[in-house]
Amino acid sequence: QEIISSNLMHVNTPGHRRNIPAIRQRFDADAGRRGVALGPEVESVQRDFSAGRSVATGRALDVAIAGDGFFLYNNGGQEILSRNGRLYRNPNTNELVSEDGFAIQGRGGAISIPPDVATRSITINDDGTVSADGQELGQLRVVTAPNNQELEPIGTLGFMAPNAGMVDADTTLEQFHHELSNVQPVNELISLIVNTRQYEAMQRAARSIGDTLAEFIRS
Repeated sequence: QEIISSNLMHVNTPGHRRNIPAIRQRFDADAGRRGVALGPEVESVQRDFSAGRSVATGRALDVAIAGDGFFLYNNGGQEILSRNGRLYRNPNTNELVSEDGFAIQGRGGAISIPPDVATRSITINDDGTVSADGQELGQLRVVTAPNNQELEPIGTLGFMAPNAGMVDADTTLEQFHHELSNVQPVNELISLIVNTRQYEAMQRAARSIGDTLAEFIRS
């Protein structure tokens, strides 16, 4: 219920990846050869890394990845992977940063925009090249991980690669767009209803068994 609710909460969060609970059936290993079913439990939480919906914004510092890959951000020396391409200009450093203030990484490090350059004049090509007024300012770096399921989540938008092995992605970028979550609200609402009904059915079954046992004890 918490996982489904979290997915619904982040329907419109740029770059958010849908969480999927992996369910397993528990058995009592000491209760005979077949064991006694103890009910299901959430064994792990996996993530759906399919692309989210791309939305046109008309904003020059919005950029979306068309294909597999992640933007690379730097947070005090820690590398963070994210699909969120809503960028801003840091007024102190002139660097392009995320909503959290993390500097996005280009092929040569952080990308700085001269203070006299108007935001509307910034161009981001499909290969990630950032330019303004005919001057090339850097090239955004997009990377892929060997196995996305091994990525460790940081907050709701980012991931950290536990092992080395990230390589540059062969993909294209779309300026004036940003990617929303890949959560489908209709599917999550259906899952929420089904989950609630199953829980209520188990409650009724447990109450019925309890009433039967109580009646048996009294008799």
